[in-house]
Amino acid sequence: MLDLPRIATAMNASPDPRVLLTLGAEGVSLALWQRGLPDGLAAWLDGLPLEQLPRMRRTLPSAKVADAVRAACREAGATECADALAEEVATIARQATMALAAPMLEVRLSVSAGQPCPKWHVDAVPGRVLCTLRGPGTEFGPMDANGGAQSVHHMARGSVGAFRGALWPGRDLAGIVHRSPPATDGAPRLLLVIDPVDDLGAC
Repeated sequence: MLDLPRIATAMNASPDPRVLLTLGAEGVSLALWQRGLPDGLAAWLDGLPLEQLPRMRRTLPSAKVADAVRAACREAGATECADALAEEVATIARQATMALAAPMLEVRLSVSAGQPCPKWHVDAVPGRVLCTLRGPGTEFGPMDANGGAQSVHHMARGSVGAFRGALWPGRDLAGIVHRSPPATDGAPRLLLVIDPVDDLGAC
């Protein structure tokens, strides 16, 4: 009898950041840390013009993330709450290191004004951590037979989701898909994306 792979469609959610560690549990395809951004940081990010939203793509350990975010803020001319943003991203990066069992990370601050990933998908990485810092949160749901979502759920701004990717090790296949939310009147969105990096520096 064939031992067919199983589809992991379970989600664990909690305000405790340790929930992210359950991504490796049997059947779990999404671990969601339910939280929000500090009010002052959220207001500052909302007030930044598009050209001053910090952008970054770096491969580094979590211990160096805060300095990298501060540098990205300086480059963008957004310095007022740069320290608060740096600590926010560094905190998430530390949790991502543990959840993804990855001492090296690729950390991105991505700015978009549309819907860059409109199709439901599973990322071609072992795992991915997402957090929306400005704008509407990522949409997700259990995968249907056609690769879409059986039902649509929305991550809250500031919440942190650790998703299994298509290259997740083990027999359980990722069964929760996600996509960018529809654009809202052209308002820019700032998304934090964290991927594990292997010893050779490749995702």
